[in-house]
Amino acid sequence: MSVHREIGPGFPEQYYQKALEMEFASQGVSYEAQKSLPMLYKETQIGMNYLDFEIDEKLILEIKSANQLTNVHMFQVLKYLAVSNLSVALLVNFGQEKLEHRRILPTSKWQEFKKVSQLRNDSQQ
Repeated sequence: MSVHREIGPGFPEQYYQKALEMEFASQGVSYEAQKSLPMLYKETQIGMNYLDFEIDEKLILEIKSANQLTNVHMFQVLKYLAVSNLSVALLVNFGQEKLEHRRILPTSKWQEFKKVSQLRNDSQQ
């Protein structure tokens, strides 16, 4: 919230990214910025996803600077949860006058997908 108060709403996302990195470092928060998550198809990497932040190896922090959060933003974070080993995410929008945020947990469908994927991986080893 201090980043939003200091910078204000509606600036490019990378400004908030840098300010959050500074804030996390000053508060001793363990984080990894722009953490890469490979996208696999039949065990072959076909692309790469990048989390804005992974916090304490427990939480995905995805930041936006948009007029409003949409289902597309929510779906993006759900995909990140599906391909990571994390179980909670925070989606924060710096684009409005009032800081907007959503806590996102994997849906039962995503959890089932992860279980099936893990079973397949275990059986192939």
